[in-house]
Amino acid sequence: MNKKWKRILITLYVVALCIMLSGATFAYFLMIEVSNVSPKIETQTAMTDWLIFNMGDSINIIANEENFGPDMGDLVDSTQGTVTLRAANNSEEISYNYNILLNIVANDFEYTQDSDTPEILLQVTDPEGNNVSSIPGLEYQSVVNGAGEAVRGFDITNKVGEFLIASNYPISTTREIVHTWDFEVILVNLDSDQNANTEKVLDAYLQIEKVS
Repeated sequence: MNKKWKRILITLYVVALCIMLSGATFAYFLMIEVSNVSPKIETQTAMTDWLIFNMGDSINIIANEENFGPDMGDLVDSTQGTVTLRAANNSEEISYNYNILLNIVANDFEYTQDSDTPEILLQVTDPEGNNVSSIPGLEYQSVVNGAGEAVRGFDITNKVGEFLIASNYPISTTREIVHTWDFEVILVNLDSDQNANTEKVLDAYLQIEKVS
């Protein structure tokens, strides 16, 4: 192969590479780590009552041009945290209290539209099946996605810090009871340019702790 053809082939390779790169769009990486200690067991007294915490599985959302774009809908992932109280003496009721917190340790997401248009929402359901609508430091909001649907939850788009989800929550039983907390994270598809959040990361974990 002479030098002229080599130069032509190299030029074609460069052009093809440029086309491939220009066709790439975005990728979001969102992770909520909810298995910092899983399970955590609080033994109240030797061979008697047990209070068992299980922080569930990680929430991972990865958006790219194949699953997050016009008319593709929101991306959602969920997990559960559980609190189990087991009584050794079935004839007497035992009671304890606990706190649940969300600790967001790193978050470089930002608003791509305006500060009133959330990109990431958190939904929490308590053991009674009720939607939690008040968390100190977080605002419960509603945003319309690209499909025209209203999506509701706590705006955690650019939030960092420790947020108290439930304080001094009671649990009691004469035998065994399980409290299940449901957590859902929604990456809202606004059907607009959200490329400012390319390769951004949200890293957080759940904490469940016994109240002394």
